[in-house]
Amino acid sequence: MRVKKISKTHSEVKMYGEIGGWFVDGFNFTSMLDDFEASGVTEVTFRMHCYGGSVFEGDVIGGAFSRSKLKINIIVDGVSASMGCMILPYVPVENISIADNGFGMLHRPTGGYGGDAQDHLSVAKLLMDMEGNFIKTLAARTGLPATEIKSKFFDGKDHWLNADEMVKYKLAGKKVKSVASIAILDKQQVEQMTEESIYGHFAAKLDVKNNHKNKFQMKEDLISVFKLKGVTADSSDTAVLAALQAKFKASADRLAALEAQAKTEKETAIKAALDTAEKDGKITAETRDTYKTIGEKSGVEVLNTVLAGMPVKTTTQKTTVIKDLIKNDGGNVGTGAAEKNWAWYQVNDPKALEEMPVKDPDTFTALYNKEYGCDPE
Repeated sequence: MRVKKISKTHSEVKMYGEIGGWFVDGFNFTSMLDDFEASGVTEVTFRMHCYGGSVFEGDVIGGAFSRSKLKINIIVDGVSASMGCMILPYVPVENISIADNGFGMLHRPTGGYGGDAQDHLSVAKLLMDMEGNFIKTLAARTGLPATEIKSKFFDGKDHWLNADEMVKYKLAGKKVKSVASIAILDKQQVEQMTEESIYGHFAAKLDVKNNHKNKFQMKEDLISVFKLKGVTADSSDTAVLAALQAKFKASADRLAALEAQAKTEKETAIKAALDTAEKDGKITAETRDTYKTIGEKSGVEVLNTVLAGMPVKTTTQKTTVIKDLIKNDGGNVGTGAAEKNWAWYQVNDPKALEEMPVKDPDTFTALYNKEYGCDPE
C-alpha cells in the first residue's frame, strides 16, 4: 500500500495487489486506520486494484472498514476480484466508485490442504461456512434472496461483473472515468481469462509497484507503515531492519508483561474465590483442586457462577447434625451398633480420639460436650 496526503484531513491509499500480500493485511489495515484517526485525518480514499487473496485477512479488513470512524471511500481503478470484491459491502455503496472499464468478480472460496480424510473434511466445512457468510453478506447488500445469490454467483464458476453490473448489484454506487488509457475488454473476453491475467491487463497502465518495489521504495514503506524512528529511506538495510526488530521487540515485551499480569490477576481471583468457598463450607480441602481446575480452564466468571449455586454449610448446622447422629443410636442409624461416644473411643480407638480435634473438630466438640456438658477450650 502507498499513502498519499490529499489534504490535512484527507489521505489516499493505493490498495494494489493481493489481500494478505505486501502490507495488504488485517494487521496493517487496522493499524493504519488507527494512525489516521490519531493524526486528525477524517477521510481516506482507497484506490483498489486487487485480484483477491486471503478470506481471513479480507474479513479483518472489511470489519475494520465498517467499525472505523473515518469516512471510507473506495475507487476501483481496475479489478476487485474474489475477496477484493467481498470487502466492498462493508463500505456504504454511495462511497464506492468503479472505473467505467473496471470489473468485479465473485466466486466460491477455494483452498487446499494436505492431511488425512478428517483434515480434508474440516477444510471442506470451513469453505462451506465461508461461502455461507459470503451469501449472507451479498443478500443483505443486494436485497436479493440468498438462494438466488447462491445460484447466480456461487456455482463453482468465476462470475465477472462489468462496471454497470457492479452498480446494478450495489457493489459500487457509480462509474467514473478510468485513470489510465486502457484497452476496454468486453465481458465475453473476461470470462475466458483468470483473475491474475485481468489484473495484469490493468496493472501495466496503473503504475502498480506493489510486486516490483525497489529497495528504496520498500524501505520507505516500512518506515512509513511501522513509524520507525531514527531511520530514513537513505539508511542502510541493516539500520532499517534493526529499527523494525526493536519495534517488534518492544511490542512483544509489552504483550508478555500484560499476559503475565493477567495470569497473576487470574490466579489471585481464583484463590480468593476458593478461600471464601472453603470458609463457607461449600468446598473442602479435598475438593478444592477440582474447582481450581474449573477456574483455570473456564475462567473466574464461570468458577464464581458454579460456587454461587452451592449452599453455604455453617459450623452450627454441621455440629447439630453430628449431635443428632450421636443421639440416634450411636451414629450408625438403624444398625443397632454400639454408640461411639467418648468412652467408646477411649477404649476402642484412642488414637482416633487424639487426632479428632484436628481432623474432625466438629465431631470432637459434640462428643466432648455430651460427655462433660460443655465445649472444649
